[in-house]
Amino acid sequence: MPSSSNAHTSLNHTLVAMRPNSQDSLQIQTKEDRAEALLELSISLIESAIDVLRTNITADEQLTRQSTLMPGGTLGKHFRHVIESFRAFLLPLIPSKTSSSYSSSPSPSSPTSSLTSTATPTPTTTTPTTTTTTTTTTEINYDNIQPSSRRPIARSVKACISALEEIRDELISWGDQSRHIDLPSSSSLNQPISGTGVAGENGIAENRNTLGDVMDGTIDVVAITPTKQVMGSTIGRELWYCSLHAIHHFSMLRTIAVHEHGIELPVEFGTAPSTLLYRGLNWKPPTENKEIRVAVKSKL
Repeated sequence: MPSSSNAHTSLNHTLVAMRPNSQDSLQIQTKEDRAEALLELSISLIESAIDVLRTNITADEQLTRQSTLMPGGTLGKHFRHVIESFRAFLLPLIPSKTSSSYSSSPSPSSPTSSLTSTATPTPTTTTPTTTTTTTTTTEINYDNIQPSSRRPIARSVKACISALEEIRDELISWGDQSRHIDLPSSSSLNQPISGTGVAGENGIAENRNTLGDVMDGTIDVVAITPTKQVMGSTIGRELWYCSLHAIHHFSMLRTIAVHEHGIELPVEFGTAPSTLLYRGLNWKPPTENKEIRVAVKSKL
């Protein structure tokens, strides 16, 4: 099983190390450094959710209890939504994925191959041979829900932890694969690589970290709003979106857990990165009110 190099690292400490006035922040300068920091943040977020389910939210009943503050919501539904968002992100990046928890429909080719592959149409005339190429762009569809996986994840702590561990391991594996990709000089993911071979040839691919190049790879985001919309993006931007989107749902999950269930959660869980950076390591949390009474229940 893959393992993160900084497993169970406090998300708060991970982010504070990147403060503008931090000595460590001087190391976050190159594209590869930024890509590594983004991937590590994503993995840390998933691990923080796993820790919460092992330590704080440990009963199935807690996952399924209907919220009064957020009508229709449950802790399980928020965890499930985060899991499905990351699954949608990973699905086109790992085309060989065979887990039953992922969609069984054919998935697009991986961004590495699809962004560098070309299709050459059959020439219709014999006059001057200009080769026309087309590039296939990978699609991410966050509206593609896998019904068979939904019920257990939102109702079982064990199933929820298992799904999160799968996401974490896939992020780690994808990162490992993306760091060691031979990108030719003609790749749309990369600028021409300088270098001289033993015979004096140029354009030899270097053995280097290519995660930053993969993060820069273009990708289409498909959305149903309710008409189909297709928007251009990059792989890195979508990983950033999944991470910030997860924090947004962890924040709502925190409201339900603390104020309705009376559950104590780590102070950094569900807190925006910018807020953690502003607070710093010496920040002391206020006392959160535990379970509260709601006078009127919404009929929504």
